[in-house]
Amino acid sequence: MPSLYNTLLCLMAASATVNADVLRVVFSSGSFSTISGTVGSENGHYGGFAIINDEDVAIYSNPTPNNYSPCLGNTRHFTIEGDCWATPRTFLCTAAFNGSPESCEVQDGNGNILGSSKGVSDTTFIGIAIGTDSSCVVEFNSDDSGIACPLDDGNGPLHVTEDSAT
Repeated sequence: MPSLYNTLLCLMAASATVNADVLRVVFSSGSFSTISGTVGSENGHYGGFAIINDEDVAIYSNPTPNNYSPCLGNTRHFTIEGDCWATPRTFLCTAAFNGSPESCEVQDGNGNILGSSKGVSDTTFIGIAIGTDSSCVVEFNSDDSGIACPLDDGNGPLHVTEDSAT
């Protein structure tokens, strides 16, 4: 018959299973254009990519991973390695003609899809101005190994290792 100590020890070990961080990857894009009086027309554009932990803190944020737009051409994919997972993760984004994310996906090191999503766009007309905001968000688990995802201090823990666009 097992002792009370061994039973409690087994129960504590069973309840202390390691859970992966739930992460969200966000591809974003936006633009605006105005018609101004004496100043002339003004316009602008932004794009971004971030990986956010379950405490809503960005563990990786870069508007141009590997010096490219996160959503470029028909399909942009880049691989990120680092301290958050044991095998690299590949991030894919398909963009519309205007650069708005249409779909996005996260894969593990073996090409298995960890999560995918469709992009969402909103266009706002304000008098003689127009603005468009678009994003695509995928939720996925960091890793099964319980590796914690530290915050990016500008020198890692995550970095792009491969990159291609078509």
